[in-house]
Amino acid sequence: MTTRQVVTIQIDGQDVEVDASKPLVDALHRSGTDVPTYCYHPGLSAVGSCRICQVEVQMGEAPGRVVVACRTPISEGMRVFTSTDKAHAVRRECLEFLLKNHPLDCPICDKAGECDLQDFSFAEGQAEGRSSEPRRSLDKRKSLGDVIVLDEERCILCSRCVRFMDEVPKTPQLTVSGLGARSTISTFADRPLTGNYQGNLADVCPVGALTLKKFRFQARVWNLRKTPSTCGECSRGCSITNEVLRNNELKRIRPRYNADVNEWWMCDTGRFALEEHSLEGRLAGSMIRGEAGMEPASAREGLERVADALRTHGQPVLLGSAWLTIEEGQALVALAKQLGTEARFVTPPPSELADELLHTDDACPNRRGLTEVGMRAIDAAEALEAIAGAEVALLIGERIIETVGAEALAELPNTVRLFSFDTVALDVPAARAALGTPSSIERDGHWVNVDGHRGMLTIARPAPTDVATLIQNFESLSRLITPAETAGGAAS
Repeated sequence: MTTRQVVTIQIDGQDVEVDASKPLVDALHRSGTDVPTYCYHPGLSAVGSCRICQVEVQMGEAPGRVVVACRTPISEGMRVFTSTDKAHAVRRECLEFLLKNHPLDCPICDKAGECDLQDFSFAEGQAEGRSSEPRRSLDKRKSLGDVIVLDEERCILCSRCVRFMDEVPKTPQLTVSGLGARSTISTFADRPLTGNYQGNLADVCPVGALTLKKFRFQARVWNLRKTPSTCGECSRGCSITNEVLRNNELKRIRPRYNADVNEWWMCDTGRFALEEHSLEGRLAGSMIRGEAGMEPASAREGLERVADALRTHGQPVLLGSAWLTIEEGQALVALAKQLGTEARFVTPPPSELADELLHTDDACPNRRGLTEVGMRAIDAAEALEAIAGAEVALLIGERIIETVGAEALAELPNTVRLFSFDTVALDVPAARAALGTPSSIERDGHWVNVDGHRGMLTIARPAPTDVATLIQNFESLSRLITPAETAGGAAS
């Protein structure tokens, strides 16, 4: 671990205390000074290949000189000037060189709206080129595997992608091949990319050269509503941003910087967990058992069915989802105490995708949080055994049906009165009612990850109109099953 070394330097006339163990560009960015970068990324080694981060530096009485900020060490007393004519001139020259062969296809580029090349060209005023030679012709729409598409014409050879594969997942698979003007990014022996972290290549690419196949041409970024949240695909709980289109469809999930959890990265399992939040098959409201099977009903009718079963039958089995938030777990424990029973949560089987970087073998995003509020973890087999021996059982929370197993639930005897609160309907012989519940992008709350860090959930899109939160449903059930005289006495 690098020791922090605090020194004082001057940035554009202002004295600033900075960490001398970091490169100069890091100090500039931390001080709020906007200096462009392409090849530099704070999570990767610095190579200084793009030369766009040049600033003017003066030491002592020596004349100022223009240097690349990403490869310049910090020294006590150095004076840095980021907006001099010299600094802007060399940046414009670098941009002119980069734009020489860059295609003019911004209107159809997926990176439009969040492209550094567009932003820096505008900021530096580099709008014209002086050469008349044609742009070099390179491959477009080159597949690099199941996740990434490469457009060689757009690539500026910053090498971020190469360094990411070398340094983060430590699975070198990319290289800069060819010499001089013939240099391109390619895979070793043209083999397709592999691994669970390929999606990060689209994040680190500062232009539109590397794009995600699943997001390609799906949305314009300025039409996406971006909401900070936490990934629920394993116990790591990576900080993420959920990006929702105008029709409330989740289109993209990207990592959000968190120094304590995932830094700048996330795995592809979490990145492409879009189907878990699909609008198709969504249970909006509730369904109750009728003469013709499960029939649509209002949420109130569904709750009354649940409350009636809780009032008239034996001790219920309450099984929560591993995706319950801390707040939902606390409310479920309180309801269980009122009913004189125990609240437990059902854990999925261990994941086979565990690695040494981020993804853990525990698929429960809130195991620690639910355990801390007093819930006990059980597996699907134990859950089915408990349900089979009960008169009334409640399955509570998103993915609970998937976790316990719909096929196994279909084998339960009709003597069990089964009720579910999930994002999808449960249609098995034992089911008496199924109530919709918000998914993790439709509610707020907190999860506690494997290391004890608390991650927040925030609402990225509204739940369907007739879908209440679990906490609201627990409060409604508490009122419905409490005798009127008891409630009146408590109020008095």
